[in-house]
This record gives sequence, structure tokens and C-alpha cells, in this order.
Amino acid sequence: MNLKDLTTKPITTEEEYKKNPDLKKEDIEILRQWVKSQSHLPSDITEKQLILFYHSCYYDFEATKSCINVYYKLRASTPEFFSCRRVDTPESKHSLKVLDFGCLPEKDPNGNQIIFHRLHEYESGKYVLDDGIRLLIMAFEACLYVEGTVPGYTILFDMKGVGLGHLMKIKISSLKKLLVYVQEGLPIRLKAIHVMNSTYLVSKIMMILKPFMKPELIELIHFHTDMEPVYEILTKKCLPKDYGGDLPPVSDIHEHYCCWMKSLQDYFEEQSIPKPEENKSSWSFFS
Repeated sequence: MNLKDLTTKPITTEEEYKKNPDLKKEDIEILRQWVKSQSHLPSDITEKQLILFYHSCYYDFEATKSCINVYYKLRASTPEFFSCRRVDTPESKHSLKVLDFGCLPEKDPNGNQIIFHRLHEYESGKYVLDDGIRLLIMAFEACLYVEGTVPGYTILFDMKGVGLGHLMKIKISSLKKLLVYVQEGLPIRLKAIHVMNSTYLVSKIMMILKPFMKPELIELIHFHTDMEPVYEILTKKCLPKDYGGDLPPVSDIHEHYCCWMKSLQDYFEEQSIPKPEENKSSWSFFS
């Protein structure tokens, strides 16, 4: 698989039913009727959206309802993550120079999509947490929009270059919202978080994060000081060249990420949170 394989053509609901034998149309209809009875939710949540929520919750109705509620509540109340979602704004351009992102073009051995993230420039004064979080969330949403359901997601963080200056710029309020979104609102099956180039600072960051993390999430995090354990878990087949893998270098993957986000600009414009005066029915997603 090469970088050209990431397209802008979204998966269809018919394809979702075909690849998920446990997914039943009658279950989605039950969820649709429930949504209609909830006055605080958008009236135009699509079948594809409901499939993604239901799949992410392992086909559990109550968990799916909770996920939908958290998802829309956070999107409506967190403009720092869900508004102005363009890669051509001055803020986004700046962060895309400071940070490297990528939706890796090769799945891990279990079929999980890998999301990659690291610092490109190490100067802490250039780092803007909220902008980085917004771009990271956009990576997840781009994968969901185009590919739909997958067995799960693996996040790959490289901590190289992270210093005390970055630690001082951490905003507790932003991290808390991000963790609630990832744990309770983002419609994915999170399988693992691999932290590479782990240093003593990671333990300090974890001290900040742990009060907002469920035990289940903590168990998914794996820390690595060298690459050998990563090779055993993910294999070199699905890692960038910079890390001894077979994929193109991170610079190429990041450039492709930027182009991909730009090609999906119309979609992200539609999915930005509404202004206060706009009707809540415009809160559609994964349409």
C-alpha cells in the first residue's frame, strides 16, 4: 500500500453492512427512533453515523446512546477543537510546521488503523496544544469518513524533543476535554497507545493525565525506550522509514496528511460546530 491509497471517497452504508456481519439494520432503526425522541440531539443523524457509533460500542445499545450524547455535547461546547477546522489558516499552518501527523497507510497486524504524531520542531515556544489537538482529531475523523469502521485504532506517539517547556504549556482543561472525548465520545475502538522515546518527563505527564483516565485506557498505554518491542507488536511493515520500517519517511507521510486534509476541506467545513445562532440540526457528522 502506498500513500495514494488514502482517498476522499467515503464508504457507503451498504459496504458497512457487508463487512460487518453482526451489524443489523433493525438495530440501527431502533437507534434512529431513539435519536428522534431526544430533543437535545440533532434530527439529521445519518444511518452511517449511527453505524459508526454502534460499532465503536461493540453493538451495545446503552453504551451507544451514551457515546452519542457525549459526542454532541463536547462538539457543541468545545470550539477550540471543533471550529475553524481548516489547514490553511495561519494557526494550522504554524502547527503543521511544528508537528508531524499521519494516518499510516498500512494497518497493524490486527487490522487496526495507526495514527502517528510527533514534534517536528522542538522549541516549546512554538507549540500550541489546542491547535495540535484539533489537527489530531481531524486525522481520526478523516479516517472514519473515508474508511468507516475498522477493527480498531492504534495511536503512535513519539516523545522525542518533548521537554519541560512543553510540559509547562499543558492546559488541564484541554487535556480533560480531549480525554473525555477519546474515552467516551469518539466513535472508534481504541486498541493501543504506543509512546516511543519515553523519558522521565512521560511519568510527570502521566501524573497530570491519570486523574482523567479510566483504568481501561491506562491499560492500553505502552511505553518504549527503544524500537525492538514496537517491531514485535506492529512489525516493520507498518512503520515509517525513520523508525526502521518499510513505509515512506515521516516527512512524506506528513505532507500527504496535509494534502489529504486540504482535499477534505469541504467536508470539515460542513462538520465545524455551528455558531450560537445556528440551528442544532446542522450538527451532522460522517454524512
